[in-house]
Formats: sequence, structure tokens, C-alpha cells
Amino acid sequence: MNFWHMQLHEDNINWKREKEVLEQVGYIGMGDWKEKRKAQQLSFQNDMDIGDIVAIKRGETLIALVKVIGEYEYKSETNRNFDWFERRRQVEILDWYRTAYDLKIVGRKTLTRCDMTNSDAETNINIKKWYEKVMSNTEINEVSALLKYKHQVILQGPPGTGKTRLAKLVAKNLTQPELKGTPESIIDDLVKNFDTESDEVKSARSKNDKLLSKFYESFPKECLSGLSLSEYAIGHGDNDSLCWWLEVGLERLGTFSPGFSNNYPIYWSKKNDRYMLNKKVANSTDDESAMKQIANELSKLIQKTDLDDSIKFFGPCFTLKVLHSYYPDEYFPVNSEKILNNALKLFGSYDKKLGVIAKNTKLNDIYLSKKNQLDTDLTNIEFISILWNNFNLEDGEDLSEFDEVMTHGEYKIIQFHPAYTYEDFVRGIVAKTNDAGNISYEVENKILAEFAKKAIDNPNGNYVLIIDEINRANLPSVLGELIYALEYRGESVESMYEYENILNIKLPKNLYIIGTMNTADRSVGHIDYAIRRRFAFYDVLPSKKVITFQKATKLFESIEKLFKGDNAQISSDFDADDVQLGHSYFLPSKKDISEEDFYKELSIKLKYEIKPILYEYIKDGVLLDSAREVVENLHV
Repeated sequence: MNFWHMQLHEDNINWKREKEVLEQVGYIGMGDWKEKRKAQQLSFQNDMDIGDIVAIKRGETLIALVKVIGEYEYKSETNRNFDWFERRRQVEILDWYRTAYDLKIVGRKTLTRCDMTNSDAETNINIKKWYEKVMSNTEINEVSALLKYKHQVILQGPPGTGKTRLAKLVAKNLTQPELKGTPESIIDDLVKNFDTESDEVKSARSKNDKLLSKFYESFPKECLSGLSLSEYAIGHGDNDSLCWWLEVGLERLGTFSPGFSNNYPIYWSKKNDRYMLNKKVANSTDDESAMKQIANELSKLIQKTDLDDSIKFFGPCFTLKVLHSYYPDEYFPVNSEKILNNALKLFGSYDKKLGVIAKNTKLNDIYLSKKNQLDTDLTNIEFISILWNNFNLEDGEDLSEFDEVMTHGEYKIIQFHPAYTYEDFVRGIVAKTNDAGNISYEVENKILAEFAKKAIDNPNGNYVLIIDEINRANLPSVLGELIYALEYRGESVESMYEYENILNIKLPKNLYIIGTMNTADRSVGHIDYAIRRRFAFYDVLPSKKVITFQKATKLFESIEKLFKGDNAQISSDFDADDVQLGHSYFLPSKKDISEEDFYKELSIKLKYEIKPILYEYIKDGVLLDSAREVVENLHV
């Protein structure tokens, strides 16, 4: 591959239509000047090859970077005011120049091939630097697109190809701040694009309808006043009490469950082996009389005779859960006042003077208005899911209808090793010592669970977890039940440990995982098919194109011949792309290093990094023993 710089204007330098020609015609070229500039014409015709990179310029002003994709052509009749040139080659546009690049080139000659042996020439350095930037961005965009599609990607390749560097660049690209627009404009777009006819949506609606039907069958409104203790109270371990249904059974019908069992007026405590009463019924003479009082309050609640009084007795969450479970068309499926406040702020409708019931019905009115305005049959459960999944409603973020939503994400890098376990990565038991020296054992969320929680709390941001050397650990053991969660994002899976009274873990859709894998490392663990199916694999291979200095390029080529070509010294049991040394061994450690200092650095790399790996390859049978003499004679 050669690098060139070229002007497209004829002798009339006032012709400034390079961008139009490149966009509309896709050709570069020069005129048929007979004897004039003959050497340049012959070079364009005979020396330029498919795959060469050309910087299009006007004087010293850069315009575009293109890649030659066509053979030399001659067109006798041209549009003199547009694609005026008879001699031409088809090209692919790689990039348009931006002043922020701050690249300098010489302005002389129509066509010049860069002499890359002269590594000090500013024009040569800058054109190659531009190309490297474009190639890096192309790779970043490819991996980013793949990651958004699959959610987890493994970058695989031999040592020294920049897998970890690429992972970091992709992570930075995905997590950089971005303005999304006003909350209501985002919500409108999400509602418009919500496919209510999809099989997934139809299935979810069918499940919800069946759940409600079963609930109504078990607990008809007219029978609540006669509920017995066992029919009402949670805690027995049976999944058939009213409180179990409201807290667990109907959870998918509301974003926030009422809370834990000790928030109810009465519940069964296995620890104490008796019913526990809260202060609302604490003065009752016995459990049965307490239950009669609760049943009477339930009857008043379901008849909506005094909702303020119901809230005083049951609390707002329980009250709202009962109301939108029995009256799903009148009340919105949100039970928490904090969530209601933040949701209303999205539409500029928050009023602190309103009571919790009024806030709930106001949000339901907003939903009905949107449903009518946008002509959709979206359910209120689907509407709150859109709000919940795209805005941080839980943490009390100060949302406003007028503020544009600024996404902000985060990335984190960790490294696996053979001793890594589920308890290190997901959730595990930790021993803690207090001031008195007493030891207690507590469950803690670890790296993945903590990072997933951050992503859940900030649904508009992207979170990227980079796992370096991902195949060095026993992946099925480390991931456990989360192998399922990788594929089914947003669905809860049951963990081996209960944390803060919650057993389940889920991986949200805005959490991405990038693994790196050294394909030359045979001592690592095997990645089984179940895990492979859940990851996309992207090859990061050695590339001579990014090596800047001439002697480094020659050394790379000498080593490349050990793995590829007619005289390759690689064993037939190995694939060259899995083991060939990557280009990072041949790159300088600092940007502005002088050629003399870099060659000193390269000599050190050769002696203490490159040769030891090659000798290890010979010892392990990757390279044939005949390669030893070649390795010994390598020099800068």
C-alpha cells in the first residue's frame, strides 16, 4: 500500500468543486496533458494501485482522504465544468478533513507519492497519521455497532495487536456525554416507535391479563371484608395470600412493590413463630380481632369511601397497589410517591401541594392524553416501562420538562485470572470485623452486580465493563446463572445469594461487556458453546500499516515471514493469525520520540520482549526448531 497526495483542480485554481466530484462521481484524476507533467501521468496510470491511500488537497489545504478501489481508466469525453479529467480512478471516501486535525502538507505538484523511507517528512507523517486515525475510528465504529447489537463482544487475536487499547477506545466512544433532547420529545419518539403488534408485547399482555384474572378469582372485591388471617397475611411461605399477591404475584403490573412484610399491619414471622402486628392494630386483643379491623379497612379502601384515611392506615404504597390492581384503568401502576414526583417532572406537571392519589391520577391522565395524541393502544404498564427504562426515576434526579437530557456513562476495566470466582465477580459472602473484634458474615454485591445497579439507576447512559484476559478464568463458574441474563437483558435471574432481601439480579440493556482474549495463550480455560453463543467475536490482527518507522517495518516483515509465506516456520498445528506477534511491539512508547531514540527502544524490545516470546514459541512447538537461527539473527 502506498500513500499519495494529489490536487484535483486543473490549472485554474479557482475551480473548487472537489467535494462535489468525490461525492457525486466517486473518481479522482488528472487531465490528458500529453508531454506536460508526463511523469506524474505515468505514475498515476502505472504506479498507483488498488488499495493505495490518497490525500486530496488544494495547495496546502487538505480536503479528503480516499482509498483507490478501481483500475486506471481513460474517458475521452468529460464535463469540463465538473469531472473534467480524462485520466481517472474510482475511489472510496474514507474521511473529510477537519481543521481540528491540524495536519500540515506541502502544496507543490499535482500528484506525489509519499516516500515513507523518509520518516521525518512532515507531509508523510501527517498523511499516515490521518489514515491511522480513520482506520482506528472505523474499527471503533465497527465494534461499537456490534456491541450495541449483541451487548457483549470478545476481541480476540495474538499478542500485541492492541485488543485492550481498542476496548478502551470503544468504551470511551460509547460512554461519552451526549445530548438526547427534552424528556417529552424523547418519550414521544419512544411511544411512536413502540411496536404494540410484536409477539413479545402480545405475550406480555396475555400474561398480565391471566395474572389479573387469577387474582380477581382468588380475591373478589366484594369478599375482602371477610378475609381470614391466612388469606390475608404474608410470611407463611405460601404463594396464595392477598399480601403475597400484592407484593410479589402482581409485581409485573406495577413498577414498585409495596415493600417488605413488616410494612403490613399484620404478617407471619417465621423467626418468632407468630403473627406480628404493627402500631395500627397493636391495641387489638388478639390476632383475629386485628384481622377484623384490617378487613374492615380493606373494605373501605376498595369502596374508595375515604382514601386519605386508607393511606393513614395502610400507607401510600399499599393503598395505590390495591387501587391500580383492582381499578387498572383509573389508577397508574406506580406506588411510590417519589417515583410519581419524578415522572410528573418529565411533563412539567409536578405540584408538591397534590396528595399521592392526585399525583397518581394526574400521571394516568397524562398517559391517556399521550395515548390519544399519538394514536396508540399502548397500555399504562407499557407507558411507565418506557419512563422507567429511559429516565432515572428512582434516585430522585432533578428532572425538568425544559432541560435537555444529557447522557453520561462509565466504563471499568478488570482482569480475570484462573482463581477468579462467582463470589469475586457477581455476589458473595464477606467476613467483616467490628470494633469489638467480632466477626460477621455479610453478602455483598461485587463488580458485575454493582455495575449493573449503576446502569439500572442511569438508564440513559451507557455502561461498559471491559474484562481483560476473559478466557483465563473458568467462565461458566464465574458467570453462574448470569449466562442466561447475558442473553435476556432486563429479565431477573435468581442469584445464589440474597442481598438486602433481594435474591434476583438482572443485567440492563445499557450495560455492555467487552472481553479480550489472547488466541496464542494455550494455558487458558476453554470457552464452551453456551457462552460463545452469547458473545460476538471480533478479530484484532497484526497490521503493518500502523507501523511508522522504516526499521520497525522491516523487523515486522522479517518476523512475519516466520508465520506466513513460502518459507514460514510455523507448525501445521497452529494458525498464523492466532500466534503471530502484533504490531504494538513495533510502535514507539511516546508520540514525539525521535527516530534515534525509538531505535534504541526497539532494540530493547527485540532483546527482552520479542525474542523471548519467539524462543518460547519454539520451545512449545508453535515454531519449528529451524526458526531458531532466524530468531537469533534478528536485529534492528
